[in-house]
Amino acid sequence: MKKSVGHGAFILILSGLICKFFGGLFRLPLTNIIGMEGIGIFQMIMSIYSLALVFVSGGVTNALSKLVSSARARGDHKIIGSYLRYGLLFSLGLGILFAVLFFLLSRPLAAVQGIDEGANCYLLVAIILPLGGFVGVMRGLMQGYNNMTPTAVSQIIEQVAKFGFGLVFAYLLSRAGVARGVFGAFLGILTSEVLASIYLAYRGLQIKNLEFNKAGRREFFVASLPLSFGGVIVPLAHAIEALFIISLLTRAGLSKAVATSLYGLQTGVVGAILNFPLIISVAVAVSLLPNISFLVAKGDRQGQKLLIEKSFLAMWYILLPLVVGIMAVAGGLYPIIYPGLLDGFNKIALQLTYLSGLSIILTAIMQFLLSILQANGYYSYSLAFSLIGGIGKIAFIFIFAPMPQISIYAIAISNIVLSLIVSICVLIKLGSLIKLPFFDSVLPILSAAIMFMIVKIFLSLMSGYFALFIAVILGMATYFILSLPLTSKYFKIVVDKFNRKDEKLEEQ
Repeated sequence: MKKSVGHGAFILILSGLICKFFGGLFRLPLTNIIGMEGIGIFQMIMSIYSLALVFVSGGVTNALSKLVSSARARGDHKIIGSYLRYGLLFSLGLGILFAVLFFLLSRPLAAVQGIDEGANCYLLVAIILPLGGFVGVMRGLMQGYNNMTPTAVSQIIEQVAKFGFGLVFAYLLSRAGVARGVFGAFLGILTSEVLASIYLAYRGLQIKNLEFNKAGRREFFVASLPLSFGGVIVPLAHAIEALFIISLLTRAGLSKAVATSLYGLQTGVVGAILNFPLIISVAVAVSLLPNISFLVAKGDRQGQKLLIEKSFLAMWYILLPLVVGIMAVAGGLYPIIYPGLLDGFNKIALQLTYLSGLSIILTAIMQFLLSILQANGYYSYSLAFSLIGGIGKIAFIFIFAPMPQISIYAIAISNIVLSLIVSICVLIKLGSLIKLPFFDSVLPILSAAIMFMIVKIFLSLMSGYFALFIAVILGMATYFILSLPLTSKYFKIVVDKFNRKDEKLEEQ
């Protein structure tokens, strides 16, 4: 393959950084515009929207990425147009079906969540979903060609448009109340999906020699149906959580307003910061899927092992210090980016950050492993393992969230339970395909742990903007010095690639 996992991951990481930058900029002022209760409402509706969107497009994106890549490895280019045809029929059909359901059930759905004022937002969600389905199909097609640029550019278009239009609409409409401000934010999301769809349609028209016939129907649905159902498990678990979390927390003795604010704290404040490192794991997983699929189609098991090892260790080396670093500086960071907003919630925010940091690390591992499982064609296993993990998460939420001693912490702990269950199941199934060197795996953990302690000690002695900046520099230096063998190794790889940039890669 002419483009490596590293090349595709780099493009997606770069776009992910841009997207997270604008996403963070979007959430911070949005939280200040609509308040903690407003961001709680926004997050509850987003959970339901994300569930429907993953069902409409997530499985199809991964299925097309694998099927198109495998077809290219076999030299069967004619069948790619058929895969695209079935992808569009499947995603747009589901998108329209969900749109009708949201139009009919917007008020009952908002009432179940305890946010009657959010019903109008679900009407906007109904319009967004078919567009999201189209976007997912086109991204999957391009990824199957190992071309991550259209995905990256469309993601940037989405985030920049959501930032610009969403904040303007939220600000203007929030004058009429919190619910109107939330509606304005979703109006910005609708605008962003329209613009992304236009761009991807243009890129799709540039692909030549696509034949639309009835071939490949069975292969498409064998791949897409389990991946669609499997991909929807985690968002479904989060949606069920969003539907019932307020009532569960009120049973723990919290008022409705405090429960909603705490949910907004966990998902909209802590989550907005800690989800940032997942840029790395998502980029690696998305790039890994077509590359592993290509090797599977070629029957190159040894190539798979080598690619998996290198991809995971590179992800692990970068992801771990990012997560642990955020956990270390969170106590000084939150008062700066959310001035006055977390009064009375600072201690809880810090505790949630530590728990959520562990869940993010395990989520990254789970995403990586599921990508390998799907690339090897184990679609039903991907569905089954995700289902078991999702059931474990929901069971934990319903049992422990009503307990006053646990309450809101049940969300972060349940995410840990989910990731552990799925990851263990995948490791058992994949067996000897995944073998990692002990030293390269453990050294980043030890380096990150020492970095955490040094940064925490420094911030206990100093405070303020300048101290936080110095703490970040100190943490980075500590990690890279302690992990010097790996730092040198990866630096050498980058230099070698730069020196060979004009050489053509052999077709694998």
